[in-house]
Amino acid sequence: MRTLTLPLMLATSLALTAPAQAQNIEDIIGGIADSLLQQEMDKQAYIAAQNANTVAAYQNYLRKYPKGIYRVNAERALAKLGAPVDGSADAAAAAEAKLGITRSQRVAVQRELTRLGYSTGGTDGAWGRNTRNAIATWQRDRKEKVTGYVTEAQLKVLLRGAVEVPPDEVDPGALAPAEIEAALKLTRAQRTTIQKQLILLGYDAGVADGLWGAKTRTAIKSWQMANKKTQTGYVTASQVKLIADQAGKVAPPPPTNEAALEEQLLELSLEERADLQVRLRQLGYETGRTDGTFTTTTRRAIGAWQADEGERVTGYLTADQVRLIWVLTGR
Repeated sequence: MRTLTLPLMLATSLALTAPAQAQNIEDIIGGIADSLLQQEMDKQAYIAAQNANTVAAYQNYLRKYPKGIYRVNAERALAKLGAPVDGSADAAAAAEAKLGITRSQRVAVQRELTRLGYSTGGTDGAWGRNTRNAIATWQRDRKEKVTGYVTEAQLKVLLRGAVEVPPDEVDPGALAPAEIEAALKLTRAQRTTIQKQLILLGYDAGVADGLWGAKTRTAIKSWQMANKKTQTGYVTASQVKLIADQAGKVAPPPPTNEAALEEQLLELSLEERADLQVRLRQLGYETGRTDGTFTTTTRRAIGAWQADEGERVTGYLTADQVRLIWVLTGR
């Protein structure tokens, strides 16, 4: 037996019990259909908010359906996210509007949030859902009221660490590669270490002195190409970590029998080997232990030092190289 739809069943019932009102049946069915449609739209809107699971998404649902079927669920979700469930979000939006934030300031805030690790989905000055979510997460992490809209005090904090861009220089795209690298705030020592790691991996970064010139940029591009990254010549945080991970797994250059034999003939004592490890560390090369045992880490340090000095890289020391290390460290 074919199942009747709800509107048809209601229509049949009404027709049988009230023939005189048959002309109103169409209006009644239309009203029921509209009600069912509204319920379905309400449901789909909540599902969309639930899938996004963000402050902005739930607040948007509540604005569209303030008395919706899933209002309580949305309010509970907002509470879990640390966001207000009353009308304070609208008040926060109105308060932010009064600040008169310029487009260049909006771009600067997006860049600062991105630098701090809160993705805004772009730096075009348009504060859409991604930017609002970034602001809300930043507010939550600072244990402040979560609204997704900045206060005057919060705006000052975000602009304090950012460089405001003139309106005619606003980039509608994402941060430039150089800006992403600059946001890492790498120290000179960290840059030197990265150069050494690139050299160890087989990329000529020039002298490992922390000054990233043409050679280092070319080495970074070559590494990026080999690792299927966009070739920019500038590193990102994830790339810095990957370079370090790769370098940590690379064994020192395989020595020739001649190089190993030459070092053996020096007959360095355990004390002299430990002293050389200490001196290499003073020069900025990580040897691991300083107990006189030349481990893989020590051999790698020797190889990196040889590369920086323009010597043949073997990971084993010659007599002249031992003397040079002494001279460089003040013996």
